[in-house]
Amino acid sequence: DIICLLGPSGIGKTTILRTIAGLEKIKKGRILLKNKILSSQNKHIEPENRNISMAFQDSSLFPHYNILQNIEFGAERNKKKKKNLTIQGIIKFLHLNHIKDKFPHQISSGEAQRASLARALLSNPDLLLLDEPLSNVDQSFKEEIQVKLKKILTEQKITTIIVTHDSYEAFYLGNKCGIILN
Repeated sequence: DIICLLGPSGIGKTTILRTIAGLEKIKKGRILLKNKILSSQNKHIEPENRNISMAFQDSSLFPHYNILQNIEFGAERNKKKKKNLTIQGIIKFLHLNHIKDKFPHQISSGEAQRASLARALLSNPDLLLLDEPLSNVDQSFKEEIQVKLKKILTEQKITTIIVTHDSYEAFYLGNKCGIILN
């Protein structure tokens, strides 16, 4: 499934993703994935051992790698898993060919966001967490990317949680939507 969490800024959507990813510990409750406890009051599996990929709203690219190396890092992470996504296919889909040899500080925030999304998709995670994945993407690409992204997530059967404040994006991409209000 593709689940979207929709709500205004500052309500805790990103915090929810960070706790699922293991970047923040929880004080109550449990987080399970594939019937395995990832987090509870007594247990905390480190982020690198969860097979969860997260693309942040703000770029999380490695500054010392060029864009192609950043994307390849995602593909290397789970190269043993069978997948139908190729590095060149993702680069073409996300319009990154013209910047693949540049470094993160040399590109726009929208390009960095698309590169981060490419890396996350290629890592073939058990769970993909997307935090405002298209907020910095140029409007001319946004609709095309949404259509292709939904197709990839559905065809590859990548369970995904998307956080957004864009209701159009949430209702288009999500099979289910949760609305968070204060």
